[in-house]
Amino acid sequence: MSQTVRADVCVIGAGVVGLHNALQYARRGFSVVIVDELTEHVKSAYKVGESLLIFSNPFLRTIGELDQELSEAFPKRGVWFAYGLEGKETFDADVTEWGFQHAIPERWKDAIEDKKFERTMFGDCQIVRPELEAVLRDRLKRFEKITLIDCGLVRDVELGEDSDHVVTWRSKDDSIGGTVRARWLVDCSGRARLLVKRFGHDVPLTDGFSTSAVWGQFSGCTDAFFDETLWNFEFPDGDVVRRDLDTVHLWGDGYWIWLIRLAKDRISVGVSLHRTRLDVDRNLRKVFWEIIRRYPMLHWIQEEDVLDFRAYRDVQFISDTYVSPDRYIIVGDASSIIDAYYSQGISLSLSTSWHCANIAERDLREGVLDTAYIGHVNNAVLADWRIMRSVVKFKYGPAIADSRFFILDHWIDYLVFGAVTGGRWGIARWLCRTDGYTSNETPDLADLRVRLSRRLFLSQSPPFNLFHPARVASFFERLHEGAARRAIWRLDHGVSLPATTGAMRADAPLPALWRLPFLRFRRRADLTMKAIREPSFIHLKVSSKPPAVTKAAGVFLLVVTGWALGYDIVDTAMRRAFHGARGLIYPATRRGGNGGKGGSAEDVARETTRTEPPLSQAS
Repeated sequence: MSQTVRADVCVIGAGVVGLHNALQYARRGFSVVIVDELTEHVKSAYKVGESLLIFSNPFLRTIGELDQELSEAFPKRGVWFAYGLEGKETFDADVTEWGFQHAIPERWKDAIEDKKFERTMFGDCQIVRPELEAVLRDRLKRFEKITLIDCGLVRDVELGEDSDHVVTWRSKDDSIGGTVRARWLVDCSGRARLLVKRFGHDVPLTDGFSTSAVWGQFSGCTDAFFDETLWNFEFPDGDVVRRDLDTVHLWGDGYWIWLIRLAKDRISVGVSLHRTRLDVDRNLRKVFWEIIRRYPMLHWIQEEDVLDFRAYRDVQFISDTYVSPDRYIIVGDASSIIDAYYSQGISLSLSTSWHCANIAERDLREGVLDTAYIGHVNNAVLADWRIMRSVVKFKYGPAIADSRFFILDHWIDYLVFGAVTGGRWGIARWLCRTDGYTSNETPDLADLRVRLSRRLFLSQSPPFNLFHPARVASFFERLHEGAARRAIWRLDHGVSLPATTGAMRADAPLPALWRLPFLRFRRRADLTMKAIREPSFIHLKVSSKPPAVTKAAGVFLLVVTGWALGYDIVDTAMRRAFHGARGLIYPATRRGGNGGKGGSAEDVARETTRTEPPLSQAS
């Protein structure tokens, strides 16, 4: 049995990114064929529980029509990071912590007139992806222009120059098959990376930094497992939050653990590991349990409660092309993936898909292939993934044991995500007003889409949009590398800094970084600020138009970053000078694993990947 179908767009892969793309093009008025082999096992798998951050929530609530489903999911109050909990029964004074509560105060919610915009902008949550994929498949039925072929995998692709591309698919048992002819291809094939492998778009990662990931989804996770005396955090003004209601990240030496609570008393627990610092050549399931058992606070995670369990020995890859002038698009895990940290996989995939849809729409409607936009998307998205790689790279290294590095490295991350607030506000407004239908655009919204087409990237938020995306990525790589180099010098030369806490909220969005020089004199090294409450005579009224403060957020955060890293540079330089002078006077007291040299970029790279004892010995 064979069949041929013709469409404007052929989407390869029916995961959450593929289904979203099919709905996106259908809303723009184009015919779509989506091809995948959806067995009952694939449909019923639990997969990894995910948190929605930055761009994923706005797109899924509107184009995916998942507003109700996401409102019923486990709410995401914020993100929480900690180092030093191994062997601990509680978060104590020796644990360094960094967190942000992005759930906005109720008085701010009340001031937002458009409640749909409020949920789209601020209603982040923690999801079970296959359950949402089932809903998205049901949404396809509302569009006559969408054809779902769910019984076969793509076996071949032929690109047409001035004609349609031809996609050949067959079922697993070869009993049925067919072809799809389409003007545009969208590869959402996941780690199969169909078009990347076919057309040689892979970017080799040769710096020695590679990671593995292993995770499970567990049942029976209730509030009873999170004793408030252990998991509650109290702010200076008395406000109390529960860490477990955030996406929790627990760092160790060469690895980190995530805890993502989900609806129906489930939880996603994963471990991401540096492959060359830890022994991960053994069974990853055993490695997972060895690490989890280092944390007495997680004693309730048991093998008998496993709903799904997965492992990837080699996680990272990056592509050099996301949209091609040959009229194909590569998004989701089919293009690039670095790390689960900050849950940017779906977020960056959906924002990239939106840019690519703008390009494809103009070609399909006007016959104009916008090569300048194509080049900008490829440069900016590649830079975004480089930035995400720099976010995690040095945290896996020995520098993570230095509390100042832990705080400053996360602050650099905060600069990245804080600067994009205006872009997130803008895309949430565009999506709420149009529901993804470009036919619903007003002249004002059309202008907004043009502005977002240049700036809706991590690497192109103001003020970074003044520079080429590759230069922005290099800038952030250098910031992280410098912070790690200085931290390693301190650790190698016996400089012990106190464990530090820095927690923020929407109404206290900055840590007191100006306290850094004085932390050694404080009873507890705490950078947490009291909430700032606006005067009673100010009547808040928030619309979907971005507040002026969001336009200057990147500049302000960049200035604060300059001060904080400047202090770190000066303080470490002074310590090195003192150490060097002391070494001249008392040579026998000279200490340090690198002879007091401080370390070049190459030294840091070696330190970041230096061999640690196997997991069975490290504990």
